[in-house]
Amino acid sequence: MDLAKIAFASYRRHRICNPYSLDQLARVLSFAELKPGDKGVDLGCGNAYVAAWMAETYGLDLTGVEKFPPLADLARAAAAQSLGQGRLTIVEASGADYLATAGEHRLVCVIGAADLVPGMRHPAQVIAALVHKVEPGGWLLWGDPFWKSPPSARLAAMFGADRYETLAGWVAAGEAAGLVARHTAVSTDADWEEFFWRMNDSLEDWAVENPDDADAVTVKLRAGLLRSVYLEEQREGMGFALYLFQRPG
Repeated sequence: MDLAKIAFASYRRHRICNPYSLDQLARVLSFAELKPGDKGVDLGCGNAYVAAWMAETYGLDLTGVEKFPPLADLARAAAAQSLGQGRLTIVEASGADYLATAGEHRLVCVIGAADLVPGMRHPAQVIAALVHKVEPGGWLLWGDPFWKSPPSARLAAMFGADRYETLAGWVAAGEAAGLVARHTAVSTDADWEEFFWRMNDSLEDWAVENPDDADAVTVKLRAGLLRSVYLEEQREGMGFALYLFQRPG
């Protein structure tokens, strides 16, 4: 299955490609006291709706990094809008490739960016690999699902038991990397519902819209499997939260 295709089919109708709201994001970022001209990066920016909002709202000089070409095209369209004092540049590359040559940033944003660093899955390892890309006194904005309870065998098989932490575990992962936890914000059930059903409908409709595509059957089956897992286990077993960490200095 073409990962770029499945990503586009999943997220083409979303504004926010993860289960949280702009109000939630604004509450978290209010702790960071960002200033116009601050340099930032959004790793795995998807369609860049959120990256454009951050650039415009805070006047940031922001880079959005997206590895999947169809989503990068959507991101470039978002970056072409008028963003006030803000600036948004889209780089079509993997997060790892960008990080290999990138310097420090006032804000490093990683929300739902799976497999960011090749060979690293454990949260503490991934966060530790990002610390030196945050300038002293700067901020890491992290967003990911968390386990509400120990994952079932099916959830562990689908998502990887070691890929996510509990809410407290994510905070501990940031602190273990030398960061200071400043704020967390847990998404509502309504955020989950909107995110999931928008993705489900998009996958189902994509399969109908592209009946001759070699992956049409696979996409439809994927939608059915995800729907079953979400309704039977994921809604109760997983949550989503944003975490704001500061690098001392």
